[in-house]
Amino acid sequence: MVSAQPAADASIAVTIFLITVGMVIARPKRLTEAGAALLGACAMVLLGLEAYGAAVGNVLGHWNVLLFFVGLTGTAAVAERSGLFEALAGLTARWSHGRPRRLMFAVVMVGAIVAALLSNDAAALVLTPVVYVIVTKFGLEPLPYVLACTFVADAASMALPTGNPVNVIVTDHLGESSVGLVPVLLPAAVASVVALLACLLFVYRRQLPAHSPLVPPASSWTSFADIPGPMLAAFGVALGLFTVASIANLPLGPAITVAWLVLLAVERGVGSRVMPLQGIGWSLLVFVAAMGVLVDALSSTGVTAWLAGLVLGPVRDSPPAVMVVSAVAAALGSNLFNNLPASFVLADAVKSAGLSGAGVHAAAIGTIIGADLGPNLTPVGSVATLLWFVLLRQRGFAVSSWSYIRMGLLVTPVTILAALGVALLLGVPR
Repeated sequence: MVSAQPAADASIAVTIFLITVGMVIARPKRLTEAGAALLGACAMVLLGLEAYGAAVGNVLGHWNVLLFFVGLTGTAAVAERSGLFEALAGLTARWSHGRPRRLMFAVVMVGAIVAALLSNDAAALVLTPVVYVIVTKFGLEPLPYVLACTFVADAASMALPTGNPVNVIVTDHLGESSVGLVPVLLPAAVASVVALLACLLFVYRRQLPAHSPLVPPASSWTSFADIPGPMLAAFGVALGLFTVASIANLPLGPAITVAWLVLLAVERGVGSRVMPLQGIGWSLLVFVAAMGVLVDALSSTGVTAWLAGLVLGPVRDSPPAVMVVSAVAAALGSNLFNNLPASFVLADAVKSAGLSGAGVHAAAIGTIIGADLGPNLTPVGSVATLLWFVLLRQRGFAVSSWSYIRMGLLVTPVTILAALGVALLLGVPR
């Protein structure tokens, strides 16, 4: 509920929010993203900008989103421990037969599948080191391929609810069905991935020779045969559980958490002694819960209502225009202060705008497109991208911010336009 508050309260709330976002991006003195968000949320409560009861209610109200993150990060951790990601990389390397252009195609396709099924973080942060090993074994220039990993992670992440935390945050906040948007967002994601691949092949056409200097034997790569049979069967069961829940339009948080528990049970059964909660993204849970409180404080002081009038007011009666404006606002916001805070704020602004059902539907699609693809523009667009830089530096391969931005300036508008073009054809009527 949006209530009128003195301008001073609104100014203080905005100041706290911007300082918090600044700390999330800069992480001063090893302060984590979760710690920064928690400090900001506590400041809102202590200064009376958000009632304590309202803050607790906000966190509890996000139970589906929080359970979703528990199950998603747990499932991705099991997949990594089982060797699933390495097997996908081995399949990619064997399929390419040492042909650099074919390898680029394979990296993008595998990255898209992993991003859609197991999150953009998994595609960018798990596949990047593996792909780096592949291209160095092949004697190829790594930059085009590692850039493909991070760009496709975002380009494909809108395809399914599992692809990006933003997808569930936006739909949950706006009362939309995340599964119900798949018939629009899946084709839009395909269009964005195709556009991305075309950009990469065009820009790096001279750096991709006909054949690689080195082609290691197929036996040197991990394969699916190296994964225990019960684990492969468990992944099939987990996927089936999630699919049934999606078709039945059940809450996805409990569904993916149950799928994760099934995988854990089988993992223990094949002899693993890993702690069951290892790999859970607890910091992400704290970050999302705290950001919810921060945005609720912005809402209670009237800030998001003001933003709704400013951004969506002029186009509120035209769902196609709402979709485009939402996408642009989410993309710009992602690069100003990270895509998760941007999606929280914009979703709350949409909720405050008093749009029609078709308008909210269009805004949800546009916000997801902008918040998922927008981070490809600059290195600070998402936490995953920042960690991608760190991973590569740890392997002695430093990518300059300008190299990233130069490619992002091409990739981001092209992929957003491709996704919006498809979404406008499929997604405005409700």
